[in-house]
Amino acid sequence: MKVHLRVFVEVENLGKAMNALVEAGITGFYILEYKGMSPQEWEGFSVKEDPKSAVRLIRDHANDAMLICCVVDEEKTDKIVEKVIESMEGEKYTILEVPIKRIIVNYNDKESQRAETWLLEKEVPCFYCGENAVQRIKIDMNKAKIWCTNCGAARYYLVKGVEKEEK
Repeated sequence: MKVHLRVFVEVENLGKAMNALVEAGITGFYILEYKGMSPQEWEGFSVKEDPKSAVRLIRDHANDAMLICCVVDEEKTDKIVEKVIESMEGEKYTILEVPIKRIIVNYNDKESQRAETWLLEKEVPCFYCGENAVQRIKIDMNKAKIWCTNCGAARYYLVKGVEKEEK
């Protein structure tokens, strides 16, 4: 069986957690940037029902954090988790192991409708850490991803276009 391994870490510990996962043998992962609060931080808060108040509360009080996700074989999970625990000693993190019932992948064979993937690299200041580092940009159909090679932070964008009018 496969396991969806989710490692929640503070932004400053992203590289440490990623290195531990790679050293433990994972072959791929994806990362999500989010804002979160632990139950201890949340205790005592009362949120008004309107969405603007809830969003404002999260923006003002939640911490920037990263979620590293990967799919691993169940028998390799313990070794990977042990490596993360060892590497993250003294740091704040959460690990979830979610069993995967099945995985369905559709390799839509309609190549004529698929745009070419572009990968650009340029050394500029990072949008997150501010350091001058290589930023990788991948554009695929209507999605774009910018990834910092220094701190590992990533941002995702939807690309909206306008069709040309035929003359």
